[in-house]
Amino acid sequence: MTSYTHATFLDMLTYKRPEGSVAQQQFCDKYLKPVFGQPDAEGNYILVVGPNADIAFMSHHDTVHRSDGRKIVDHSGDYAKATGDDCLGADCTTGIYIMLKMIEAKVPGLYIVHAAEEIGCKGSRYIVENTPEVVVGIKAAISFDRYGYKSVITHQTGRRTCSTAFAESLAYTLSLGMEPDDTGIYTDSNEYANIIPECTNVSVGYFHQHTNKEYQDLVFLDLLVTSCLEADWDALAIQRNPADSSPDWSVFDREFDDWKDPNCCEQDLDIVSIVEHYPEEVAEILKSWGYSADGLWEDIATLQARRFMR
Repeated sequence: MTSYTHATFLDMLTYKRPEGSVAQQQFCDKYLKPVFGQPDAEGNYILVVGPNADIAFMSHHDTVHRSDGRKIVDHSGDYAKATGDDCLGADCTTGIYIMLKMIEAKVPGLYIVHAAEEIGCKGSRYIVENTPEVVVGIKAAISFDRYGYKSVITHQTGRRTCSTAFAESLAYTLSLGMEPDDTGIYTDSNEYANIIPECTNVSVGYFHQHTNKEYQDLVFLDLLVTSCLEADWDALAIQRNPADSSPDWSVFDREFDDWKDPNCCEQDLDIVSIVEHYPEEVAEILKSWGYSADGLWEDIATLQARRFMR
């Protein structure tokens, strides 16, 4: 029987897995197929553990590395760190590792490791649009794909995807000092917000994702794994109606009080001001759409050249 350890996790991190790469396929062949079997038509790996599973646990198997292949991981002390110009890829290798540990322990649930999250959540969107029967009866979608230590995400793309009651109950059952957080951008769980009541994303202890300064706290990872194995998943509060997926403008109250009116979508919003106030969030959105720094710079240079020629 497979036993997943830090050594396993560190080996998983050595695979640079941009969507469609050879290393991605090698990773899936080694770590996912033996557990999940063959993927669906879009490359998603899906497994049901136990009867009456009504919680979906989610991650994704692609990374934002620019090149295919393997890399060296620095794992001195309590942290795994990126080396050279590569990001670490804890986003979302950490989520996969947590799920493999839960499957090994036979924690009941629907487990999905999605394809193509980093280029627009294509894998999860495929399930929603083409095989929604996969998630029939699922009450909550929990992604393990958030940086830091504290977040149980309640909002993604400016709309509520998870009730505060659910977030508080999840934070309570994990017992790691987490709390509801309305500053989420989006990950795969967001794609299910119209058909699954509670859709969230949970901090897994990595930082500076998508950069060569990325690192993973291995001590926190062990604490989170233990919490997930011991959690009372049946105690989670299910309150949100998935039919209510309109933007929640209260998210912007802190800095954009005059934009909280739902009718403001009919106005001409100042995009430059949004970029100035939320540069990291805009960067995350661009990355999720497949932009690299080089690609963005090329488009900016093209736009500048067109302006010059006018």
